[in-house]
Amino acid sequence: MKIMNKLSLSLLLVGIGMIVALTTFASEDKSKSETKEVFPSKIESFVTENIPHGKIVKFKHENDKMEVKCSDGTEVYFNHNGEWIKIENEKTGLNEHLIAHLPNAAVLYLKNNYNKVAVLEIEKKSYGYKVELKTSPNECDIWFNSDGSVKKDCDY
Repeated sequence: MKIMNKLSLSLLLVGIGMIVALTTFASEDKSKSETKEVFPSKIESFVTENIPHGKIVKFKHENDKMEVKCSDGTEVYFNHNGEWIKIENEKTGLNEHLIAHLPNAAVLYLKNNYNKVAVLEIEKKSYGYKVELKTSPNECDIWFNSDGSVKKDCDY
């Protein structure tokens, strides 16, 4: 009788152990697939194509916005469709690939008037774009209409 109870107890413990192991494995597998779903390929392509030395180090999905932080210090915010709404790099400024997402007229204006100044941030707004520049000793903002024409230049 004692042997039978010990055998039953052993089988019960082995069964519980297997259930715990399978549950843990299933939940790990589920979280991997959820992570893949949450991280759209459109965002990964944007980073790969526009931030050559930036690897994604952090991804955050909150409400209808997504935020990506890259190893080079660039942060990109996306809407629910995976379209960028704000790009910033307070450390080194934005590279040419990222600035090129502005309308051509805005890019030309920046090249002609602020060629040696780092662009720290570009943000889509209802009227067009807001661009933040690192000018010594302060920062300044330029507002562009959606066609790239200047709405308002820096206030010093």
